Amino acid sequence: MFWLMLAGAWIVMIWLMSSQSYQQQNIQPWLQRLTKQVHIGVTLPDVHLFYNGHEYSLRERPYAFVEFLFRKTAHLLVYAVLAVLIYGSLRYKRVRVITCIAVALMIVVMIASIDEYIQQFSPNRTSSIRDVGVDLIGGCSGIAIYTGIRTLVRRK
Repeated sequence: MFWLMLAGAWIVMIWLMSSQSYQQQNIQPWLQRLTKQVHIGVTLPDVHLFYNGHEYSLRERPYAFVEFLFRKTAHLLVYAVLAVLIYGSLRYKRVRVITCIAVALMIVVMIASIDEYIQQFSPNRTSSIRDVGVDLIGGCSGIAIYTGIRTLVRRK
């Protein structure tokens, strides 16, 4: 029951973050203040990423590039945790492993889809099916890492 309550709280947190505007979540001003305090004496490589019709260039717009990586990493981590919470709650109830994985990933896709739907109503936010894919990868990774760690711990 504790795992499910934790998963429910995690879902509420996801949806609260979805309803925030881009300006509320923008880390670029913080990055700019941080780099003024810390001198980085290297020339940035010319790395370009293309995602959802946008180009992110490390050399031309380093703050936007770092923020993009931060946001996508957050997608992976947030949904990895959600998948582990759901998977763990089902395993605690002694549900078959394959069922636990399937249910956890279906819930990840469902919550991620609702998350993207909510985002389209937030100022300056975009909704993308690609982000649901990133979230699903996060869920798969979370379950894989969790089960791998549990296996290693049990062997020792």
